Amino acid sequence: MKFKEVFTKRRSVNFFNPNKQLDLKLFEEIINEAILSPSAFNLQPWEIIAVKSSEAKEKLFTACSQPKILEAPMTLILIGDTFGYGRDNPMWNTKIELGMSEEKVNSVIQMCETILYPTEVKRNAMAVRDVSLLAMCIMLCAKNLGVDTHPMIGFSEEKIKELFNIDESKTVVMLLSIGYFDESKTLLPRERRLKFNEICKIV
Repeated sequence: MKFKEVFTKRRSVNFFNPNKQLDLKLFEEIINEAILSPSAFNLQPWEIIAVKSSEAKEKLFTACSQPKILEAPMTLILIGDTFGYGRDNPMWNTKIELGMSEEKVNSVIQMCETILYPTEVKRNAMAVRDVSLLAMCIMLCAKNLGVDTHPMIGFSEEKIKELFNIDESKTVVMLLSIGYFDESKTLLPRERRLKFNEICKIV
């Protein structure tokens, strides 16, 4: 699919075909492409829980009463680590392998702790930004391979954390149902998008 076509054809579909499963190799391909998404310092402070089994779907449904969760082959719980800049992140070792000194690593971590992300609000914002970039890449990579998606933010984060044993230091950024549009349904027409001169100011 051409790049522009991916953008114009991607929609947040409200109805998934419950009888059409998503091949796991195709799902893996989507994720492996999407993780080229940018992140601060390339620390990739994200995790994904792919909710696939009927039992897990029912659990998730109690925290987000969206029929899409039960209909779609999978719904992804996209999680951000608010302390993803910590030394235990394996990406620091990758940087050292590429030539960064341990002293420089510690200096950057200290900068994260004291300047960039000294408060809970700033740590949470960092995690949300990075995971949101990943989420958009997942949606576009999926569409390029003929797979539909729908992002959701209406859920009980605390309930999801409890049900899926997610640490309190992490934030559930969004849910993303993934699968195939139910062709027996009709999507609403795409709503108007704001134009360049409505959103862009050149100074």
